[in-house]
Amino acid sequence: LDRASGRLYFWPPSDPAQARVEISMLAGPLIQIEGASHILIERLVLELGRFHGVTVSGGERCLLAGCTLRRLGGDAVQISGGASHGILGCDLEELGRGGARINGGARATLVPGGHFIENCRVRDFSRVDRTYTPAVWMEGVSNRISHNLFHDSPCSAIRLEGNDHLVQFNDIHRVLLETDDQGGLDMHFNPTYRGNVLRYNFWHDIGRGGVPCGQAGVRLDDAISGVLIYGNVFQRCSHALFGGVQIHGGKDNILDNNLFVDCPWAVSFSLWSNDRWPAFLGEAARRGDLHTNAAYQARYPALARLAAEPYVNSVWRSLVLNCGGFLTRDR
Repeated sequence: LDRASGRLYFWPPSDPAQARVEISMLAGPLIQIEGASHILIERLVLELGRFHGVTVSGGERCLLAGCTLRRLGGDAVQISGGASHGILGCDLEELGRGGARINGGARATLVPGGHFIENCRVRDFSRVDRTYTPAVWMEGVSNRISHNLFHDSPCSAIRLEGNDHLVQFNDIHRVLLETDDQGGLDMHFNPTYRGNVLRYNFWHDIGRGGVPCGQAGVRLDDAISGVLIYGNVFQRCSHALFGGVQIHGGKDNILDNNLFVDCPWAVSFSLWSNDRWPAFLGEAARRGDLHTNAAYQARYPALARLAAEPYVNSVWRSLVLNCGGFLTRDR
């Protein structure tokens, strides 16, 4: 690209006379829905946008079903606010950023969002912005990621923030092909992100190794607490210092009835120093990141002991096959 002259030079990979060459001039989303409800977008192919494919803000019960969104410069779908919007049976592929960015529900009051992405395939994403652009970035309260196939990306497949999300029956593989210090699913930085459930997922062939820090199937980073990881299969998704599941400084997490296969380590835990947990809680409180109001105390009784017994997590009923070890780092 010669920016001074505004000229783009293209070296064709094959005979250009037999090719179809397409360049988008559309800078905004292909479809924008604002404050509307009960809209169905079904069996369309949406492609060749420079930015996002479909954006939905406010409203309720809009559904994107059986569509293909591909060759987009931004995210395939963005859902912000509203209630009970869904992405069902769609293919999201060849994306400059991520698959779906979904934010719904009110964290302060734990009002659920009810958004979902289900039975979708998201592949070949993060092609331009190669980090922190996962297949699904989900925030808020009580949203769902289920029965999806996520694969082929330099970065993670799922970023989860908020409370009471359900991640179930997903197949995640061939992600973290470039990035270090991440997991196929990443959570980060807030011990009042409670009630999240990761169950019956297949995490396999994640990361390539050769990294200094680590790559994991699931990574609970910087004080993430109160997550239930139940009935998952972790196969070939442990590299460097991380196990198939990596916990960094959190508490009250439960790993129950999981299968670990062909991993150097099944579970790894990074212990913080004795003074780091109270210092972290104090700083988070000053920032206003911690929610410990009556709604939270009623929903999550363990929050009454947030400052007590840090770093206590439970690992039950695991089956570990052909792994280098069960627990590593601080055991």
